[in-house]
Amino acid sequence: MTQETQPQFVSVPVPSQYVTQVYAYLAELTGATATTPPVSTVPPLHSPDGDLLPVVEWTVEDFRRLMIEPLSSVQAIARVLDLLAKQPDTRVSYTSLAHHLDMEKKSLQGNLSAFTRAVRKHYKRRNWPMTWAEAPTSEPDLKSEFFYTMNATVAERWLRARAQC
Repeated sequence: MTQETQPQFVSVPVPSQYVTQVYAYLAELTGATATTPPVSTVPPLHSPDGDLLPVVEWTVEDFRRLMIEPLSSVQAIARVLDLLAKQPDTRVSYTSLAHHLDMEKKSLQGNLSAFTRAVRKHYKRRNWPMTWAEAPTSEPDLKSEFFYTMNATVAERWLRARAQC
């Protein structure tokens, strides 16, 4: 008879500028994917031509390119990044983002999915400039939802790029 074991969790301090890479690495190790909407929590690990995509720090230059990207989905996520950059290291719920952007949740979901494809195709990386985690929520009819965070280092780069455009 086998006994089902529960995973053991430990807390490990990680410098904030490396949180995105640590999440991506953990996702790659475990093959984790989202089990609940709104979006997949693991960006695809390979480009459309099959190459393994790296985890790459987002630079001010990357953000300047992102800001002038004509795709409406990328511009919608730029608005998400604006919100997150104003409150670095603060978790913002999916519901709150949709509300602040005056966007239906399904529309935000579509924009996040399209953003993942744009990051893969145009930036040749698998990581977003923000992190996400599923957590319990106080939203009615929801047990949990995704919360998005931009660390202070990335927020400073985003705001510097915004000031230059």
